Amino acid sequence: MIVLGLAMAIGGLVQPVDAAKPGLIIGGIALALAGLFNAYLGAPSRGAKTPTGMKKTKATILDAALVPGSVAGFQMVELTLELRPEDGVPTQVKRKFSTARIGRVEQGRQIEVFYDPIDPQKVELS
Repeated sequence: MIVLGLAMAIGGLVQPVDAAKPGLIIGGIALALAGLFNAYLGAPSRGAKTPTGMKKTKATILDAALVPGSVAGFQMVELTLELRPEDGVPTQVKRKFSTARIGRVEQGRQIEVFYDPIDPQKVELS
């Protein structure tokens, strides 16, 4: 996509047909930018990485309570979560999050989290 876009832009500069130049140049630049944007979004560094020493698991929201304060205008909420690690015993954890990071908060909803197997009280959203 990037190479094709650059080829179109260069072709628009080199070709002697004056009527086609603007379209080729603009189309080539747009195609190259779309390719760069696509490559940026799909880059491995953009994916969620597991923090060092943490494991990924599902957690079920058991309870939610609004707490004073906000982050960037979004209400803070304290969640009671039940972690269900694959190789361990289900554990309940209380943790505060911004509603901007969680989205819909409802009892029974499952969310993906990272937890520390040594100290399951350390929980981060994935």
